[in-house]
Formats: sequence, C-alpha cells, structure tokens
Amino acid sequence: MDFYPGLGWTLGFTLQKGELESTLGLVDRRAVSISAGRTDQDVNWTSKLEYREDTGIEQRTQWVSTNRLNWRVNEDWRIAARFNYGDTQDAIDPIADARFVEGSFGFAYRPAANDRLALLGKLTYLYDLSSLGQDTLADYDQRSQILSLEGIYRLNPHWEVAGKVAHRQGEARLARAMGPWFETTANFAAVQTRYNLMAKWDALAEYRWLRVVENDSDRAGWLVGVDRHLGENFRLGLGYNFTSFSDNLTVLDYDQKGWFLNVTGTY
Repeated sequence: MDFYPGLGWTLGFTLQKGELESTLGLVDRRAVSISAGRTDQDVNWTSKLEYREDTGIEQRTQWVSTNRLNWRVNEDWRIAARFNYGDTQDAIDPIADARFVEGSFGFAYRPAANDRLALLGKLTYLYDLSSLGQDTLADYDQRSQILSLEGIYRLNPHWEVAGKVAHRQGEARLARAMGPWFETTANFAAVQTRYNLMAKWDALAEYRWLRVVENDSDRAGWLVGVDRHLGENFRLGLGYNFTSFSDNLTVLDYDQKGWFLNVTGTY
C-alpha cells in the first residue's frame, strides 16, 4: 500500500509470502518492507528497508536497505548521497553469510553563468562479501574508501577536454570470508579530449594511468570511442579500452580490456 500524506511526500509498505522451488526442495519466504520519500524542486529523497525470512529447505534471514538523496543547493551546486546495505545470515551454513555496504557522498558544480565547466567529486565506502547465491562471485572480498575528482571544460563548440584523478585506500582478501587481508592502495589519473566530428557525432581519446602502491607497479594506455547524440540530452557510444584496468577503483581485477558501451544523459 502507498500513502501520500502531503504534497511531495510518499509512504508505503509491502507484505510478501511465497514459495520458491529449488532442486533440493521448497523454500517458504516471508518479507515485509517499508518505504518513504520526498520530492520537490530542490530535494529528491527515497528510502526503503526490507526484512526477509526463508524457511524450509533453507534457513536464512536478510536485511536490505536502499537510500538516495539528491539536493539542489542552488543553480550552480548539486549534492548527492546514497547508502545501500544488505546482510544475510544463514542458520544452516554460516559460510553462506554475506554482507554488502556501499555509501557515497558527492557533489556537482556546474556554473549557470558558464556552461562550459563541470566539476564532479565523490567519496565512496564499500564493503563487499558476495552472496553464494550470485551467479558470479567477486574475485575478492574488499573494504575500500575511494576519493575521486573529475573536471570537464568545453573549449569551443568542437573541442572538449577532461581530467580525472582518484585514490583508493583499502584492503582485500583472495579467499571468500577467510584468509588474511592485504592492502590495496592505488592512484588513478586520466586525461581525455573529445571532438565534435559532425552535428551529431563525437570522437574521444583518453590516456589513463594506474599505480598500485603495494606492488610498486604502473599500468598505462589508451581508450578510444565514438558517440552519437540522440536529441539534446542523451548520447550513446561505443569504444575500446586498450588497458586492462577500469577508472572505477572498486574493480580490483585486470580484465577490463575490450569493447564497452557508453550511455550519457544530462539535465
């Protein structure tokens, strides 16, 4: 049921009861969730908390929560925050316990009087112990703090330049839920240039660099792509990453080389 207690406000709850069929037998699931939100010209906030209980062939409890906040401070500044939480406790097999915590706080600075410039910054905390129920488990357990800053400047109607720096301070372990933690400190930097080929086509080239402090190792290389403008506020592109790493420092592996799809929306 959903309620609307006032202009811009929402409240709700959900009750669920069902049976899940597995190769080993039936699982009875019961779940309850509550949600709330607020939307107006300056604030967009949503939160949801859910409790699940599985009985039968599986004995498991789960707490899940998602939270989002976007705040328009003024014409130039925006602030965004999110917090996602998931905790699974398995009464039959404790090794199947899982936990996911992701929190971030960021800002966007886009001067209304100068639409050529954009600055983006974000601080992220991540703790990831993957669930055994996922189709593909992460290669590592990790707990990381990541700080990133990105700037974009349009020189003229045809040329645009951008740069990004990021720092990761964290730990990881190779075996799921066991073994020692090891440091995973890393620094990332990239410079990018974009050229408007025609009225609706863009080409980009980016040089990126990654340094892993504990291994005293450096990786560097190029990324290229072509984008197609679909209207005033949407862009769809295809590109190729010649490096083995990602600019998202929560990704700890080195299998990122290859084709990628780029989707960009602006408002």
